[in-house]
Amino acid sequence: MNSLYEEMNTFLADQLVLSMKIHNIHWFMKGQGFFPIHEKMDDYYDEAQERIDAVAERLLTIGAKPIGNLKEVTERSSIEELGNDYITAVDGFKKLIVDFEHMNQLALHIVKLAEELGDPGTADYFTGVSQDLGKDLWMMNAYIK
Repeated sequence: MNSLYEEMNTFLADQLVLSMKIHNIHWFMKGQGFFPIHEKMDDYYDEAQERIDAVAERLLTIGAKPIGNLKEVTERSSIEELGNDYITAVDGFKKLIVDFEHMNQLALHIVKLAEELGDPGTADYFTGVSQDLGKDLWMMNAYIK
């Protein structure tokens, strides 16, 4: 189970950094599409916060401890942070597509691990995460085409 706990904590760290990245795009976006995309970033941020809480609580439910400090988050996360520069909606989505694809692959890996270790609750939760990320990716890709 330790490998599952580790991967779930990696997902948690990545989701925390991605949440900040979504905020960054929300704050620094300029140009065409500002109003609807600004609101869409709120949706992505809300989804990220729900996932953060759900994954941390799932870890506690199955007897593990979620990471709980920024030092561990930044050491563990592979999500690239953004600077404090203005960004267009298209460029913001291009960056998020890379990250959402990463999160989707990690979610699918966790599903496989959870199934192998006999944890259907975790597998089910991360299957739903993958479905949600897949829909988000489809919509983002449609926007940038």
